[in-house]
Amino acid sequence: MKIKVTVKNDVHIVKIEGPIKAGNEFELGEKIEEHIQQGKVPKFIIDLKKVPFINSAGLGIFLNIFKHVDSLKGRLVFANLNSDIENLMEITKLASIFEIYKNTEEALDSFDF
Repeated sequence: MKIKVTVKNDVHIVKIEGPIKAGNEFELGEKIEEHIQQGKVPKFIIDLKKVPFINSAGLGIFLNIFKHVDSLKGRLVFANLNSDIENLMEITKLASIFEIYKNTEEALDSFDF
């Protein structure tokens, strides 16, 4: 799994490439935590365009990150989900918790600047 973080208008865009599964989900959590520690209100877009699948460990880390960001009055949203991941979010009811956008542009537009 590769993780690249860019910042646009104070929003961290986290681009992930490869599957998110047991064993690599902690790397993702640590990478996002590094950016949370910068002291500003955390704002994240998780771009899943190049993620073929996520298992339960991956969903768990996203839920933990979401709760942490929310506790700091920040926002974490998702973009570019493939149909399998979108279905997984629906089945697990996480789609009712997470904000999901078609692409990073729509996700970025959802933030107040």
